[in-house]
Amino acid sequence: MNTNVVGKESRLTTAGGSPAGFMLGRFARAFSKVSVPFEVVLPNGSVQPFGQGAPSFTVTLRNKNGLRALMSLDEGRFGDAYLAGDIDLDGDLLRPFELRSSMGDFHPVVTIWRFLQPLLTGQVRTNRSAISSHYDIDPDFFLSFLDPKTPCYTQGVYANAEETLDVATTRKFAYCYEKLGLKPGDHILEIGPGWGAWFEYAAARGVKCTGITISQASVDYLTAKGKRLGYDWELIFSDLLHYQTDQKYDAIVIMGVIEHLPQYDKVLAKFLSLLKPGKNIFLDGSACTKKYELSSYMVKYIYPGNHSFLVLHDFLEKLAETPLRATEILNDSYSYFLTFQQWARNFDAHREAVIERFGEFNYRRFRLYLWGATYEFLSGSLDCYRLIINYPDTSATA
Repeated sequence: MNTNVVGKESRLTTAGGSPAGFMLGRFARAFSKVSVPFEVVLPNGSVQPFGQGAPSFTVTLRNKNGLRALMSLDEGRFGDAYLAGDIDLDGDLLRPFELRSSMGDFHPVVTIWRFLQPLLTGQVRTNRSAISSHYDIDPDFFLSFLDPKTPCYTQGVYANAEETLDVATTRKFAYCYEKLGLKPGDHILEIGPGWGAWFEYAAARGVKCTGITISQASVDYLTAKGKRLGYDWELIFSDLLHYQTDQKYDAIVIMGVIEHLPQYDKVLAKFLSLLKPGKNIFLDGSACTKKYELSSYMVKYIYPGNHSFLVLHDFLEKLAETPLRATEILNDSYSYFLTFQQWARNFDAHREAVIERFGEFNYRRFRLYLWGATYEFLSGSLDCYRLIINYPDTSATA
């Protein structure tokens, strides 16, 4: 048996059959031949290594609750314990997510409530509750990880991995502006304007900006920001599906919001009612192949309600039933990996300030989310699509 003495504690380093391995039970057996080297520090201070080579990350179990959560082999219980401070994670935070496939995530009550809630309270109320729980934190929380110059909560468009997020986001805005065919004097609608990065880009080029959102924090922030910059931004607090107006817009921009709007037929009908014929829509979002696929952790702590990553084939089927036509579809998942990676690094760099202002719980829940999403885009479990959609002007060809 190899032992290393640290202070008065013996660090047990024999895999599988050591007392540390015995305490970990089925977890030790499940990960006895893992390809990702890591170590588990038990509540008594003993250490159980897994895999060959130096550990890429460390799981520290602070108490019996943390030990039980780890031994359950359930990622939902592991997430609960991490948020409670019963478990700590240190090291390369991409590597733990390589082991997710060896853990379960069976939480039927969470799953049932996701779909029961909109039936009981209505989709609009469900949307409002979900958006409020995620976004209605002081904007400084999100600005702790978004790029400070271009605070956009969707991916940039990278030419190479060495670029800054500001450069990548500005490239995306230039692409959007060009593909929409915008010019000074045009009037656009942005669905979910967030913290105004796109508004600022478009307004500086003479475009009139209207935003619709169900985040009061966003409305308040953008109202103040518009006044400070001297822009007359129109902000409407309303769910898109309830929005009624005679206004027809020269373009619609929806960056990273389609994930909150899984009823594609109703969304597309609303687009048709708001867009001038002959004009275009820019839409992008994180995507997967199965509708409503989401971990219990994400449902409980990040995106409650029936949130769904964009399912492209489903969206295109609904699109084909309308006069709208997709003129460009691009997959740029690597750019979203680079974006999330920078967000996660920014967030960790501001750890102390975030905890002091917003508490340990909020730091932990977003830390796990940001690093988890980073891995999902890197591994190919998530895609990222951006689309240009045209509303043909049939009168021009009649």
